[in-house]
Amino acid sequence: MYVNSNGRGLTAGPGNSSVLGEDDGRSNGKYRVLLIEDDADLAEITRIHFRREGYVTEVAGSRAAAEQLLSSQEFDLILLDIVLPDARGEDLCRTIRDRSRCPIIFMSCLDDSDTIVSALKSGGDDYMIKPVNYDELMARAEAVIRRSTDRESPDTAIRHYKYFDVDTARHQVLRNGEALELSSTEYSLLETFLKHPGTLLLYSELYKSVWGSDSLGDNRTVMVHISNLRKKLDPGHNGVIQTIRGAGYIFNPF
Repeated sequence: MYVNSNGRGLTAGPGNSSVLGEDDGRSNGKYRVLLIEDDADLAEITRIHFRREGYVTEVAGSRAAAEQLLSSQEFDLILLDIVLPDARGEDLCRTIRDRSRCPIIFMSCLDDSDTIVSALKSGGDDYMIKPVNYDELMARAEAVIRRSTDRESPDTAIRHYKYFDVDTARHQVLRNGEALELSSTEYSLLETFLKHPGTLLLYSELYKSVWGSDSLGDNRTVMVHISNLRKKLDPGHNGVIQTIRGAGYIFNPF
């Protein structure tokens, strides 16, 4: 079993020698992070940074060690390397996504577009290129956790649009009464669009709104998540999300 009912928790039994480092349980209500990284020195540095910010952090050096932890413990965030000794990160991400919506940030030294797009399409919420800036990593971690855990809204009405409805209380999108499976990132993008219908939203504006930091000119993360959202929201290709090439998107929900 990987997840609880709200899709937050993931999880396995006792640790083994491939688990590089671990902390005991959730302390003082702090968020729990699983770092899947086979470089022991880098893993320890990253764990120290998260510990300083109050996170409880577990480290696994392989897919096998990660799945062991994922089967018995709950996590609020997963940091995932692309190249592991016994698997590709994208394959592990897809396995996790089959069971959970826990936020996943890829961290890798691979910076080619094919790898980044593949990682995001496998279910990743974000992608950072090593060596990472730890202040930026913390900001992105806080943003994806906030999106994942924020399930309350003062507006409980169901909003009706031309091709879909939005239940703002449950953070659900409905088409013909059936709920669509949107990730927390996709829903946050939709929320941003709904606040600005018919308006050109630049790539940088969308990234800042959803990920909480500057995109630094790399639009690939936004583009992949918009592509995934468009497939779910507008399978009939009705122009709900209009691409303005080289600039951003216009949302046309009516």
